[in-house]
Formats: sequence, structure tokens, C-alpha cells
Amino acid sequence: MTTKIAKYISIVGHPLLTIPVFAVIALFNFESVEKASWISVLIICGIVIPLVVKMYRGEKSGAYTNFDVSNQSQRQSWYTYTVILLTIVTIVVFATGQSRTLRFGLLFSTLLLYTSQLVNRYIKSSLHVSMNIFLFFMILSMSKIIALTFLVFIFLVAWARLILKRHTGRELLIGALIGLFWGVLFFIFIDTSFVFRAVGNL
Repeated sequence: MTTKIAKYISIVGHPLLTIPVFAVIALFNFESVEKASWISVLIICGIVIPLVVKMYRGEKSGAYTNFDVSNQSQRQSWYTYTVILLTIVTIVVFATGQSRTLRFGLLFSTLLLYTSQLVNRYIKSSLHVSMNIFLFFMILSMSKIIALTFLVFIFLVAWARLILKRHTGRELLIGALIGLFWGVLFFIFIDTSFVFRAVGNL
């Protein structure tokens, strides 16, 4: 029963689900319907669908042990593919002058994945944890209450990954540190008033 619950939490907490859902909701709340629609299509068709197809085919062909690409050595090529996709989409949103939050959200997400790829040479960090912690800081810049609720969910996701034996405690910790590092940088970069308040309190 515990394993079944952990499996459901892991699926719901998959970055390929949490991040696109957040992005679409945020876009339609802060942008015009026309702009929100085409950016949503860009993210879903430019990142989500290609990744889902690659991971599904990889699992079916045996190239990947499972859909999560939990094998450390298998992740290297997956990282390269994902970073390329994110880089292309990031260039598009910068070139078309999209909002500061969207532009730098994608940029910092790409840097997070590149960092994870470098770290993957030594340890398989948890992307479920790192990407969702980064997402926590994106939500924090919009709503503190929703962000704190989401933070509780991240702990459940980490628990689920541990129960399913997809990660060790150390791998979860490394993932958390990577997400925290890029998340804090993103939050400070976006919420410049936070920087001024911090300096004023010194």
C-alpha cells in the first residue's frame, strides 16, 4: 500500500507534469490569451512532447531502464537532449521579448539541468526534487501561500522517490541543493526588491 501511494505521488510530482501545468496556469493568469496560448504551445510542443516521446521510446526499446531514466549512465545522453531543447526554447522567448520571469525562468532551468548533467558524472541527483524546488521559488515570486503548500508536496515527492528506491538519501540531498542554488539565484534575480530590502537591513 505504501509503495502504491509513493508511486502515485512520484507520478504527480514528475517535473514533466508539475512544471508545464504551473507554466500554463501562470501564463493564462498574467498574459493575454493570445500570448499565453502560443507560449504554452511552444513549451508543450518544444519541450514536453519531445521529452515524453523520447523517454517512452527509450523505455520500450530498452535504451532506458524505465520512463524516469533512473540509470545514471543512461541519463547523460538524456541530459544533452533536454538541455538542447531548453536552450532552443529559451532563445525563442528571449528573441521574442517575453516577460522577465519567463525568460529567466527558462534560462535558469537550463542551467540547473546542465549543472545536474555535470554532477551526474559522479552521482545521480534527483530531478524530481531539484526541478520542483526550483519551481517552488518561481511560485514564491507570485504567491507565498501556494509556494509553502507546494513545499510540503516536495517533501512527499522526496519520500516517494526514496520508498520506490529510485534515489538514495544522498542523491535526494544533492538534487535539493542544486534546486536550492538555482532557485535562490532566480528568486533574487527576479525579485530585485528582495535584494534592496536585504541590503537595507545590513
